[in-house]
Amino acid sequence: MKVAIHQPNYLPWIGYFDKMDQVDKFVILDKADHSKSGYINRSKIKTPNGSLMLTVPLQNKEQPIHELQIAADQKWQLNHWKAIEANYKKSMYWLTYKDGFEQLYHDKWTHLAPFNIALIQHIQSLLNIRADILLESDFKQDFGSKNERNINVVFHLGGDVYLSGIGARAYNDESQFHERQIQLIYQEFKHPIYPQRWGEFQPNLSIIDMLFHCGPETMNMIRQQRAH
Repeated sequence: MKVAIHQPNYLPWIGYFDKMDQVDKFVILDKADHSKSGYINRSKIKTPNGSLMLTVPLQNKEQPIHELQIAADQKWQLNHWKAIEANYKKSMYWLTYKDGFEQLYHDKWTHLAPFNIALIQHIQSLLNIRADILLESDFKQDFGSKNERNINVVFHLGGDVYLSGIGARAYNDESQFHERQIQLIYQEFKHPIYPQRWGEFQPNLSIIDMLFHCGPETMNMIRQQRAH
């Protein structure tokens, strides 16, 4: 059984779902400490003037992710939705997908993690990804930190293969995975090139950019890159 682990990013990029699509179980580390340099509360979309960073305002950033509260000012939801609508309403598949996202942006959210996870699960459904999504907070136990945490999560689930992001090479200890009889492999993500509006192709945007432009072919285009 193959397992991947990731924090619950906001409107994640394409590589996030490429990883999810390659595993049996995808564990969301919602108990990890919040990193200000990460993408827990921000994501990029494309506009006529280049990329635009959408940022969810937080009350307190020095907490575990599952305890992060969204700032009381709720105008960010309206502003984010208006930005998405303004920049994608003329995309080919806007009408196909807009209603589901619009509903999520009109619901009231007090904490960041449930909102992000709802978006992730919605996108997973649109992409027809079959992996089981599990939350670290549901396990009710402490798995440790960094390399040890990932190994303990995979071992707890009975996994024998761990799919890691390439950026984790810095702290992954392959010998520790080997001791637990877990094969450590790395995601070799190749960014698909797809039709975008407004000039030169821009990579590393939220998956919604590709969804609104490519529709039902989105996941097939991502998978085709793995075969190259």
